Amino acid sequence: MSKHNWRFGLTIVLIILAFVAFWHTFNLWTMSESEQADMQEKDPGGLLRLQQKAIRLGLDLQGGIHVVLRVKMEELEPGAREDAVERAIQIIRNRVDGLGVAEPMIQKQGNDRIIVDLPGYTDADRAEELIGQTALLEFKLLETIDNANLLLAKLDSVIHKYEQARSPEDASETASLTETESETPAVDSTELIGDDILAELMGDSMADSVEDPFAFDENIALDENEKPLSSRVIDLLQRDRTGTSWPAYVIAKQDREIVDRWLELPEVKEVMPIDVVFNWSTRPEIRNSREVYVLYLVKRKVQFLGKFLENISLGQDSYGGFTVNFQLSGDGAARFAQLTGANIDKPLAIVIDDKVESAPFINSKIRRNGQITMGGSASMKDARNLEIVLKAGALPAPVEIIEKNVVGATMGADSIKKGFYSSIFGLLIVLLYIGLYYRLSGLIADAGLLLNIFFLLAVMAALGATLTMPGIAGILLTVGISVDSNILIFERIREELRTGKTIRASIDAGYDRAFVAIFDSHVTTLITAGALFLLGSGPIKGFAVTLFWGVLISLYTAYVITKQVFDIRKSYSKLSI
Repeated sequence: MSKHNWRFGLTIVLIILAFVAFWHTFNLWTMSESEQADMQEKDPGGLLRLQQKAIRLGLDLQGGIHVVLRVKMEELEPGAREDAVERAIQIIRNRVDGLGVAEPMIQKQGNDRIIVDLPGYTDADRAEELIGQTALLEFKLLETIDNANLLLAKLDSVIHKYEQARSPEDASETASLTETESETPAVDSTELIGDDILAELMGDSMADSVEDPFAFDENIALDENEKPLSSRVIDLLQRDRTGTSWPAYVIAKQDREIVDRWLELPEVKEVMPIDVVFNWSTRPEIRNSREVYVLYLVKRKVQFLGKFLENISLGQDSYGGFTVNFQLSGDGAARFAQLTGANIDKPLAIVIDDKVESAPFINSKIRRNGQITMGGSASMKDARNLEIVLKAGALPAPVEIIEKNVVGATMGADSIKKGFYSSIFGLLIVLLYIGLYYRLSGLIADAGLLLNIFFLLAVMAALGATLTMPGIAGILLTVGISVDSNILIFERIREELRTGKTIRASIDAGYDRAFVAIFDSHVTTLITAGALFLLGSGPIKGFAVTLFWGVLISLYTAYVITKQVFDIRKSYSKLSI
């Protein structure tokens, strides 16, 4: 191989490598929407792998979801605030990976904010639930039905007095809502429970009140209008195999808002016992053709934490309902076995972020393998969501969504269409101008320019980069830089030919004298692109990536590929330029 032929051999190798890197992108971009939908149905894993190996389209090109979160640092201890955002980002990233989004962008903004972009994902509700959920999993016991109904009567009295004290207009509005749809459940006559057996076993106790928090004079008769809370109870959901009831009150969906308002009253909070709390079910369900929520009276004491769960996976129970299976080991297994063994035939509430997922009865002692039973209305997607958040873990602090935008697929398609046609139109004009003005030399420059674009797309595919509208702008700027390099070289060669030098001498002098100017301009552009990448975010980084690699490749095509062709032309008697 001669001293010049190495350029030809290196270029051939690079072209082959570029074809390999760009192959998956070519396959994906040439597939129709129906073909992609068919592959999604038959081989979703194969489609995902193809998307991951191809050039990914940004949020502005294919649509998706843009979310801005704020980490509630004020709810953390000062010592835990330092890396709270970074830990939250990692957990959110693990959750988003479970969604199968090809190229999510998750990054920190400021001191307490996180930006999440999910290109191509349009299920905003599910994304919001997964990303914003703290996912603190706790296992708690329910209060007994006797204490619960005594408390319910006590709250009825307090709420009734509150409503009576309101203005006549407000009172009449509330009175219209007090028509009962079912009878208040009967109170069982079982004895009140004494000391908490589990507290003694677990070595963890809660201070007892001096006065019985559930004490209430049962001899006070209240008519139907004086039972604003209990009159909204449709039924009791929880009944064990012995027929004993447990406080899981079924309440119509339309009554949830007013019940929530009552439970937040200061007067109600004052009479609420310190060791119990009302928690709603995670989602509504259908009972007797009505959409209802379940209101559980749960003991505040946490019996077991979800952080001990291992090997979390999706499953189904014997009735076909969805479950989330888990395993336990070491101290966690011993503690859970002690908990379940001491509370057989009692419901164990599975509480996630203060909402009860379900409250299944403990049938036997659970040592190492268990399952979280989903609510009756839970779908496959709900079970999958729970599996994802439990695998990723709980966020280090609560987060709130302060901005959420959904970019429609039609907007993304419109951006792609306009960007594609404008790029092709601009590129054709440049190629035509160079070809006409510099004749055969211009056609050589055009070939180098097309290889420049091809190499750039192949590099982006190999790096797993994301193509955005600013990235397309970077490609177009690269085209201009590449053309400028060729113009400098060609004009230098023309100047040398006008002085009467031979074609060989003119080509050598033209490339040598243009090198300094081209090298300086490319280096300064590379520095600018690097600064944009390091200091910019989102679309700015997309622009910086395409500009950086485009400039490097432009330098290669100008001084390796096109120079190889001009070296062959040195023996020509006439140079078309």
